[in-house]
Amino acid sequence: MNNIKAVRLENFQSHLDTYVEFSDGLNVIVGQSDSGKTAILRGIRWALYNQPRGSDFVRVSADFVRVTITFEDETIITRERTSSKNRYTLRKKGKEELVLEGFGIHVPNEVMEAHGMSNLRIDQDNDLMIHLSQQLDGPFLLEQTSSIRAKTLGRISGAHFLDMAIRDTTKDLSQLNVRMKQEQAVIEKLQDELQPFSQLDELKSRLVDSEERVEKIKSLLVKRDKLVNKKRQWEQLKQEEVEALIRKRLVKDVDKWQSKVETLQTMVERFVVFTEKQKRASELNRAIDICHVWLKKTEHTNRAHDQFEQIRKQVSLLKILQSRVIEKRNLDHSVVDEKQKVSKSKFIDFVDAATIDQMREQRVKQKRLLQLKEQFQINEGKLEHVMRVSKQLPDETRLLKKHDMIAKSSERFRQIKLIQRSLLDFQSRLEDGKRYMKKQAEEQNRAEQQLQEVLFAEGACPTCGQEICKHAKE
Repeated sequence: MNNIKAVRLENFQSHLDTYVEFSDGLNVIVGQSDSGKTAILRGIRWALYNQPRGSDFVRVSADFVRVTITFEDETIITRERTSSKNRYTLRKKGKEELVLEGFGIHVPNEVMEAHGMSNLRIDQDNDLMIHLSQQLDGPFLLEQTSSIRAKTLGRISGAHFLDMAIRDTTKDLSQLNVRMKQEQAVIEKLQDELQPFSQLDELKSRLVDSEERVEKIKSLLVKRDKLVNKKRQWEQLKQEEVEALIRKRLVKDVDKWQSKVETLQTMVERFVVFTEKQKRASELNRAIDICHVWLKKTEHTNRAHDQFEQIRKQVSLLKILQSRVIEKRNLDHSVVDEKQKVSKSKFIDFVDAATIDQMREQRVKQKRLLQLKEQFQINEGKLEHVMRVSKQLPDETRLLKKHDMIAKSSERFRQIKLIQRSLLDFQSRLEDGKRYMKKQAEEQNRAEQQLQEVLFAEGACPTCGQEICKHAKE
């Protein structure tokens, strides 16, 4: 316990700012009535024990109240209260300042440990403040009842420990007596239950004899099992011996068998070779038959090729003759024109040198025309031959029609190929769409199932709040 060295009261009842310092030994506070002597004790009680409670002790027109108590060990406890805060401030020598708030009606343990002047605990309902008393309190314990005085003296002297020990001992003795009675009843019951087992020694000796006999029987059974196994093995060996004799008889001529096996293997190999050759010969015969068929089909290919070459040459010659015919027609027209010009020039008596030159040129042209005429006659013969050959050929219009039909067919075939390709693309895209739709449907079913399981687990509808029937899932 620390002794109080000084007290400072700020705005506590009639004290505006009062500092009181105590000396060692007895201190007496003297003054007129209502001068604030009791307020000093009340301020100390308020700071140390949070008594009195409330705010009636705050000085009129003041906005805060503060009480500071200094102890001999330089510990300082400050209790402060304003309109917005209610706190303790604890300062110890060599330590940081500690601020305590939100403690309610009880004094913080740190404050009680700091001043060491806690109340004396008499029982569960009574605490006695032995360090401070109020103004009208009587002498120590005189105003208390006899039971409280006895309890207090017992607490101070330590007699309550003896009372507790006597009470606990009495309680333990009563419990032990009860347990002894219970155990005695159990012993008597067990003795009654053990009476049917009074002949256990005799039964134990019989049981030992029986166990020895059982062990002998077990050993005999083991020997019997061994003998049975040996007999089974002997029978199996006899059977194997008989089978070995039979096999020995069978393999008596094994050397001859080996030579026969080798001859059979060679024959099998030769048979395999012959079968392969036979298959190859049959394949060659089929190939030869197919070649004969194709030779019969293609035996006139050379003649057709020669005829095609002749026809191609005649067609080219026909084209040349047609161009020559066109040239002859042009020459005939020019000859007719020249004859007309000559007939028109007969009336001229005098012919000059220029006219002679023109005539020479015309003669040259005439010779050239005669040569062309002869060549034209030759070409006409060739043309007749070509025409005869061309008559034997298919009609040109039919060929052109067939060519047009083939071109149209190829174009249609190309379009059909494009349509078929687009159709295959469309089918693949359709299959992809079906797979996607199936996947989406499976995911939707899975999500619906999960949602249904969650709803059944919750047990209530999230929209209406009603309970979901457990049989609705079925």
